[in-house]
Amino acid sequence: MRSAIILAQIQTLETQVKQDAIVFYAGSEEYKGISKRWSAIGSEDPGVVICPLNAGGVSMTVGFARENNIDLAVQCGRHSTDSSASTDGGILIDMSYMKQVTVNKNTSSIRVQGGALWRDVNEVASQHGLAVVGGTVSQVGVGGLTLRGGNGYLTPEYGLVIDNLLSATVVMPDDTELAVSAHENPDIFWAIRGAGQTVGVVTEFEFKAHPQPDPVWSGIRSHSGESVLSVMCALNSALAHPGGKAAAQAVLALSPDTGSAIVSAGLFFNGPEDAAREHFTQLLEMECLSDDVSMREYADAGSMLDPVVPPGGRKKVLGVQMTLPMRPEFVAFLLETIERQLVSEPDMKQSFLAIDYMDPSSICRVPVEDTAFPSRGDFLNGALILQWNDPEKDKPILSWGEGIQKLCENELRQSGREPTGLVSNFVGYTQDNQTPPVDMFGINAQRLLNIKAKYDPDDLFNKLNPLYEEKG
Repeated sequence: MRSAIILAQIQTLETQVKQDAIVFYAGSEEYKGISKRWSAIGSEDPGVVICPLNAGGVSMTVGFARENNIDLAVQCGRHSTDSSASTDGGILIDMSYMKQVTVNKNTSSIRVQGGALWRDVNEVASQHGLAVVGGTVSQVGVGGLTLRGGNGYLTPEYGLVIDNLLSATVVMPDDTELAVSAHENPDIFWAIRGAGQTVGVVTEFEFKAHPQPDPVWSGIRSHSGESVLSVMCALNSALAHPGGKAAAQAVLALSPDTGSAIVSAGLFFNGPEDAAREHFTQLLEMECLSDDVSMREYADAGSMLDPVVPPGGRKKVLGVQMTLPMRPEFVAFLLETIERQLVSEPDMKQSFLAIDYMDPSSICRVPVEDTAFPSRGDFLNGALILQWNDPEKDKPILSWGEGIQKLCENELRQSGREPTGLVSNFVGYTQDNQTPPVDMFGINAQRLLNIKAKYDPDDLFNKLNPLYEEKG
């Protein structure tokens, strides 16, 4: 059991890292600001926050935590809604001061420091006519999304974020810095692609950059709840594009104007408008409540969902798996269930269910054993985004959300598929879950355990998807 940090230790650590990190003491105004997260759920109070300015600052902090047996956590974009990036009284490494993004046009690659947000990456890449496979919300951290797989609008064309990761720099539990790639320390490179922060802190990522000289067609079309069956049929018909150019999201929510159920389609097409409109013809022929779809820069497309997930308040992200294709009648039932709950509990009115309509063919082409990421299958991913303010309502709201997860699991079973709890973009585990590694990582579990035993035998990195050998 690792301990909290005491004042004398904080002062010693501050002396050691003074040239390489900024130290924020508990209780200060700066500490309150740096500790504030996208969601109040899962947030604990660290004994000290260390903001490294470089990999050396990370290395010294990791070494200090190991030598003094102090609890350690790492946060990038501050978007987690569980305790996986949080510590109660220990050391919190906040990567937010390390946000540099560097383009190398000669190698068609982009280097990104571990504290950058996808907004930072998209803005720099677009200046060079390039794009990186990234998230669908620009305020999310690069590190958190990448280490958990990474799904985005370019995934149908180019695969997951980790499938576009060329190399990385990792600070290991013994505080050494390792360059990792398919050819250098390949076991660590394999592990960081999907297992989260189980073996080290990634201080820099190198991604493959794809040519993106032209704008993309994207935006949101909203339809009344009564149109849900037609909308889902249209999205089912537009799921696959021969070149992987199309992606979409179905969002089940309440209208902020009328308070009644709506189904919105976030649309994306990496190509000209005429080709996009031909692909989404069935949906575009329907009447809608609003439509802001247009040609825009790829960097702008990556932020179109930002307004519906503003920082602050209490939030919880619950991942679900959906059948491929989705049964429209089931989605209609989900929308009705969500509307009933959000109308009866106004504190939840900003909550919604987002279903990623992204052809998984490119994900499935990579064998599961090639990376630690275990969730490569022919299904759709979804995220139930619960948003509320009153902490007294935590238990009933989370219980209701888990009920939605069970409904989706039952739908999978009725389609002849057995749902799994394998780690994915929206599914992760903490120490509270006590989940066996094989239930988290399937056929990749034993290899991960072997790597963990070799590089982190004292379990310094134990916050996200904790790995331990089963007894008996």
